[in-house]
Amino acid sequence: MLWPSGPAYAGRLLRVTFGYSFEVLTAVSIGVGLGGFSKGVTGIGLPIIAIAVMIHFVDPQTAFVTMVIPNLVTNIWQSATSHNWKEPFLRFWPMIVCFVISLFIGAVLLVTLDGSTLLTILGVFMAAFAAMNLIKPREHPLSPTVERWTGPVAGTVGGLLGGLTAIWGPPMLMLFVLLKLDKETWIQTVGLIWFIGSVPLALAYWHNGLLNAQTAPLSAFACIAGMIGIWLGEVIRSKINQETFRKLLLVSLLLIGLNLVRGALF
Repeated sequence: MLWPSGPAYAGRLLRVTFGYSFEVLTAVSIGVGLGGFSKGVTGIGLPIIAIAVMIHFVDPQTAFVTMVIPNLVTNIWQSATSHNWKEPFLRFWPMIVCFVISLFIGAVLLVTLDGSTLLTILGVFMAAFAAMNLIKPREHPLSPTVERWTGPVAGTVGGLLGGLTAIWGPPMLMLFVLLKLDKETWIQTVGLIWFIGSVPLALAYWHNGLLNAQTAPLSAFACIAGMIGIWLGEVIRSKINQETFRKLLLVSLLLIGLNLVRGALF
C-alpha cells in the first residue's frame, strides 16, 4: 500500500492536526521563535514580538491565546534553570503579591476602562525611559529604602495593566533597570515573576473558553519554536558581558515602548 506524500499532503495533515494552514503555522513559528530568541538573550520580548508577527496572519484574539502555553513553558524554563529562584522571590515578594492581586482587579476593570489609552501613555514613557538610560545611564542603583515602596507600586501598576491588556511587564522592568540587576539576577527575577503572572492568565483564558480543545493545539505547537529560540538566545547571552547586556536590554525596552504606542494608535 502506498502512503500519500508530498507538500500537499503535509499541508493537509498540519491543517487537520492544528486547524491552520502551513503558511499560518510557519508565521506562528517565526514570530514565536524570534520572540523566544529575544527572551533568551534579554529575558523579555516573547509575547510582544510574537504577536506583532502573528496578527498579520490570524486575528488578535487567536494571537493572544496562542501565546498562553509558550509563555507558561518558557517562564517555567527560565525559573527552573536559574541558580537560585528563592533569592528574587524573597527580595520581591511584596511586588509579587501586589502584582497578582492587581492582575485580578485589572481583569474586572477591563469592561469599564480603555486599555489602549493606558498602553499609549505607558509606551511613550517606557520609550523615553529607555532612551534616557541609553544616553545617560544611572550611576547607582536605587537604595533599599526606595526599593521597599517602589516595588509594590510597580507590581500594582503592572498587575492592573496586565489585567486590562495582558501586558504587565513595563512598570516592573523599568524598576529592575533602576535597581541595576546583573544579567543572571534579571533573568531569574523576570522568569519567576512572569511565570507567576502567566498562571492566572492561562486559567482565565481557559475559564472564559478562549483556550480550548480547538486553540490549545496551536498554542502547544508554538512552544517548539519558542524553546528553540530561547535556547539560541541563551547561548548568545552566555557570551556577552554585563554592559552589552544592559545596552541590548534598553534597546529592547525602547522598541517595546515604541511598539506599544504603534499598536495602540494604529
